[in-house]
Amino acid sequence: MNTEKKPLAYCAPEEAGVPSGAVEAYVRAVAGQKAALHSLLILRRNKLIFEGYWKPLDENFRHRLYSCSKSFVSCAVGVLIERGQLSLDDKAISFFPDKAPAQPHPWLAEMTIRDLLRMSTCYETGASYKPADPDWEATFFTAEISHKPGMVFSYCTTATTMLCMIIKRVSGMEFTQLLRPVFDALGISDELYCIETPCGHEWGGSGVMATAREFMKFANLCMHYGEYEGRQLLPRDYMKEATSKQIDNSVDHNGVDEGMGYGYQFWMLPHGGFSFNGMGGQFALCLPDKDLVIVTTGYEQLNSHGRNEVFRALWRELYPHLSDAPLPADPEAAARLQPLAESLELLRPDGDLTSPTAARVSGKTYIMAENRMGMKWLRFDFEDGRGVMNYENATGVHALPFGLGRQEKCAFPETHYNGKRIGTPLGRGFDCYVSAAWELPEELMIYCHVVDMHLAQLRIAVAFHGNAVTLRTDMHAEFFMQEYAGFASGEC
Repeated sequence: MNTEKKPLAYCAPEEAGVPSGAVEAYVRAVAGQKAALHSLLILRRNKLIFEGYWKPLDENFRHRLYSCSKSFVSCAVGVLIERGQLSLDDKAISFFPDKAPAQPHPWLAEMTIRDLLRMSTCYETGASYKPADPDWEATFFTAEISHKPGMVFSYCTTATTMLCMIIKRVSGMEFTQLLRPVFDALGISDELYCIETPCGHEWGGSGVMATAREFMKFANLCMHYGEYEGRQLLPRDYMKEATSKQIDNSVDHNGVDEGMGYGYQFWMLPHGGFSFNGMGGQFALCLPDKDLVIVTTGYEQLNSHGRNEVFRALWRELYPHLSDAPLPADPEAAARLQPLAESLELLRPDGDLTSPTAARVSGKTYIMAENRMGMKWLRFDFEDGRGVMNYENATGVHALPFGLGRQEKCAFPETHYNGKRIGTPLGRGFDCYVSAAWELPEELMIYCHVVDMHLAQLRIAVAFHGNAVTLRTDMHAEFFMQEYAGFASGEC
């Protein structure tokens, strides 16, 4: 049930100066790349002109925003700077007299709040956080120092983690608590929360959990430099500075539009825009001059081309058609948008829903040769449009059900993965959706989407030939599921 406070307003695209045909072309371009997306929202002049969710996910799903969280942290820093509790020139080390080395390296001693915000630390990549590390504050001071700070960009989640720790030490509050008055004014639910570090602090480098609509509300606030309904909720001068180019990053970028410059935990875009960027397809593309925000969520790390289409299609399909004035109504084009939104669904493999191989192999147990995944045996059971992959690995006997040509919701069969606090097991399996199809008569493809407080992709290719079976798996996740990557063969 939707309990959203202060719902976003809607209007036909033409009312906001956007042709419905251009919106349709953009959505089809993004959706057509077979990327594992979960939502797509387009807002112009404070009104939604498109909202779509990849079923069975919907507007109530609270989504991990990964590194988009960094931009939230920057805004909290701006609040403390406006209050006079922080300065951009404050030395980062000065806030940690209990953790910093007695005789710090001169470059470490030089590093400022501004350096942390701009990702211009003295570290090549920063600390290598591990779930087993009990104190991520202390880890900051054990990373290898490689160069003078404040000079060049090098993406470093460590920097944001330390900003979170500084916010707590200065204000006595975690960064989402500090921003709660802002969230309340926007109508963002009290249920917004953040994944925690092993030492119990909010992990603002990666952990904000918000619905797509809540993400849109906050991104829209930032695009208007902190102003909402005539109130200045965030300091305007800071937000203008934070969302403008503060350092060159063209030497170090992996995706389209990521080399345009970096602000204070915001990425620069063409045409005076900026963005929130997060792993897996968490994006908020903000164009202040056009009063346009596009938000996406998903978890796509195995198809970078599809993920990058979120950017490419904006400049190709949508941006050239934005009008400063309302456009004549186009009921026919507008009427196509709702069916388009309703047609979106989680990525499934292509292929046939049945194969004679299913009856031949169903119920047979394959003894697996030694393999990196530690899989000891494997059995598939097929019945009534679904299947189950049964197996034993180092953590025990498990079953992963899947739908043939449809998504089957289940709990991923591991209970020791991280919960809300990194390093502390959740004690249950993550929610996931699993589907499969026969790519060839003897080759089955399984897609598993983990959609919980942590997200993941797992793809399992299974080939049956005679009495033999071979698996190849590909996966992407942060801090978990690594035992599900590799190859395995067996015979019955």
